[in-house]
Amino acid sequence: MKAVVFRGLRDVTTEEVEKPKAGPMEILVKVKACGICGSDLHTYKLGLFPEITKAVPQGRIPGHEFSGDVVEVGPGVEGITVGDRVTALAMGAMAEYVIVTPAFLNFTVYKLPPEIGYEESATVEPLATSLRATKAGTPGSGEQVVIFGAGIIGLGIIQCLKALKVDFKKLIVVDLSAKRLEMARQLGATDIIDARNVDSVEKITELAGQVPMALVPTVQVPAVDLVYDAVGYIKDNPAPPAIEKALAVVREAGRIVVVGAYEGPVTVDLMPLMGKSVKVFGSLGYKIPEEVIEALEILRAGKVDRKILISHEFPLEKAKEAFETQLRAGESVKVIFTMR
Repeated sequence: MKAVVFRGLRDVTTEEVEKPKAGPMEILVKVKACGICGSDLHTYKLGLFPEITKAVPQGRIPGHEFSGDVVEVGPGVEGITVGDRVTALAMGAMAEYVIVTPAFLNFTVYKLPPEIGYEESATVEPLATSLRATKAGTPGSGEQVVIFGAGIIGLGIIQCLKALKVDFKKLIVVDLSAKRLEMARQLGATDIIDARNVDSVEKITELAGQVPMALVPTVQVPAVDLVYDAVGYIKDNPAPPAIEKALAVVREAGRIVVVGAYEGPVTVDLMPLMGKSVKVFGSLGYKIPEEVIEALEILRAGKVDRKILISHEFPLEKAKEAFETQLRAGESVKVIFTMR
């Protein structure tokens, strides 16, 4: 079978690898669509997170955001049959076929509602990640919210806020990509900030206004209730990490949710964290099975449109081009491989 093989830094090829067979408690899925995740990019650029790839003799197969058809069911598997349309928790899905092991319905394997296609179903995993991060911030109506990062997770947070019917006062999105910022506006952001052109902290303060500190009323701080850091730390970006800006703009007793991955350690002034009694939450992945099922349901119900986020589709044979396109945030949002 054909598969994308990671061989080294910024080195991916499309090669023939051995097609797997379903053993006990396993299913074999014919992949129809597979997205390039931010973690896949970290592997591609820096060799990080090899544990989320599948080892083969030639190298490692990335890919874990996928959908497809069940073509083999191993002994002991219950509730799953050949022909089922599914998304699942497995590694090595940038290939024509992928093994899911162990295969448990509504735990590692989820049947797709007939209302949603393979392409948007391949975005269920990042949607569930956005859903968990959104809830971690306990957003409330009337609040002012800032999202740093308009990639698939940040944009997904906008979609989840809308799907959860959070009636925010302002939703400010900050990014370096005009394309992604325009998508944020289209999805419901009240304000967008291109951090290439303005000081994002100053602009957020202008948009959100200021409030006095409780103990020192003469000191004013931005009136931002909740900040999502969907950027993390990108080594080749010389700007300060988003968490530093988040601490600067959040109000006293405000909340920050960190959902972006960090490509290395950072140095951050934590005085605002202490001085403003800020609550910081980390958010990784999603709750199994609740948030995967919820993500599928909001997709099925049409509460979010994930097709709009898919900016590029590539065949497996164009692996290098696909990865390089996903790296260029100025021209891409979500890049997926499709195998029809």
